[in-house]
Amino acid sequence: MTREDHIIIGELEWDKELQALVLGSVYWGFATTQVVGGFFTDRYGSIKKILLLGMGLYSGLTFFIPLAARWNVGALIALRVVQGFCSGLTLPCFSVLFRRWTTREERSTLMSIGYSGYNIASVITFPISGLLCEHGFGGGWPSIFYVGGIIGIGWCCIVVIFVYDSPDSHPRITYEEKEFFQKYSHVDFKSKKASSYKELCQLFGSPAILAFIITQYATLWGFYSLIVNLPMYMKEVLDFDIADNGLFSAAPYVFSLVIHYICGPMCDWLTTKNLCSLTVQRKIFTAFGTLVPALMMFCIGLFDCESRGSILILLSISTAMSELAFVGGYHYSVLDVAPDYAGVVTGVSNTIATSSGFVSPALVALLTPNGTREEWLIVFYITGAVYIMGASVYAIFGTSEALDLTQRKFATVDPDVALPLKPNNK
Repeated sequence: MTREDHIIIGELEWDKELQALVLGSVYWGFATTQVVGGFFTDRYGSIKKILLLGMGLYSGLTFFIPLAARWNVGALIALRVVQGFCSGLTLPCFSVLFRRWTTREERSTLMSIGYSGYNIASVITFPISGLLCEHGFGGGWPSIFYVGGIIGIGWCCIVVIFVYDSPDSHPRITYEEKEFFQKYSHVDFKSKKASSYKELCQLFGSPAILAFIITQYATLWGFYSLIVNLPMYMKEVLDFDIADNGLFSAAPYVFSLVIHYICGPMCDWLTTKNLCSLTVQRKIFTAFGTLVPALMMFCIGLFDCESRGSILILLSISTAMSELAFVGGYHYSVLDVAPDYAGVVTGVSNTIATSSGFVSPALVALLTPNGTREEWLIVFYITGAVYIMGASVYAIFGTSEALDLTQRKFATVDPDVALPLKPNNK
């Protein structure tokens, strides 16, 4: 990469449509294997093996991205699709892992800590990638992938040592700790479910599950629209250079991280105090986590390109407030509604919602051929409208009441108190 008269000349000169294709290709694979990962996690409980298989292959393939990019863009796209396959296997594992290793009273706090890794990665990756691109080894930009691959392999080593499928299989925790989880997690760790077709049809025909899927699609549309396209917007409209682009692209995720750590304990406090039902709590947090970001998307149009600081603040507020929907809102409701099917529900939902990861970049490329402010405003307005759709659907159909599909002896919800599929609201 060289500079001539303040114009950056990159090693790989791709047009905008091809960039969108490369950026979105990982989500093609990511969207297709999550159901498989969720099924095997629920059916066989082999969380650790799936995590190591998926992330081990993903991290190893990361080292070959620079080589593929320089050789042939088709090879790069194929490699990214395979990486998506590997990553998609792992994501449903986390819902099941938290279900087994947390109690209801502490779940929001612990899940907020665990899922904050997404924000930490964004905060660290954007600025470091900008610096590596200008000053890194191996030609600059390739060092981003070499460093990422090394970190991924290190993560797998940590999983080998510390992660186990359930408290019952952990060799180093005490008998008292195992007894605590057996008593308060309400999970039969030895159960192997063989879900029937009828149960799955009931499950995915439930308004509660459909609302969960639609709301997740809306919030992930906003998430992917920013995490994939924000650096491009910073460059084309706000005119940040590479190093500043990485630094300021990370700024919204710093605010998200703060909200993440505040929201989890707050949700658990509300749950223990019984100030409102869990359904009401989830709806309130989801409403704030979708409507406030939508408002910020529309407000961006009030500022011109000279107001870079104000636009950055709006984007930061949008990203941060969306965490309310994730940490305290709809996202954890799958563990309330269908705890025995958390893996497969998460897999199906993520499969559908993750499609926004490749639809959004393609739509942005289509709508912003010239990279002007007016073109980008259309992108933000569409994102705001999608957020509003998600908020409306969850407000009407969302719930945290457990569905009683069949009275299985190992169900995590007592059949005597579980609500029917369509609760009687008398």
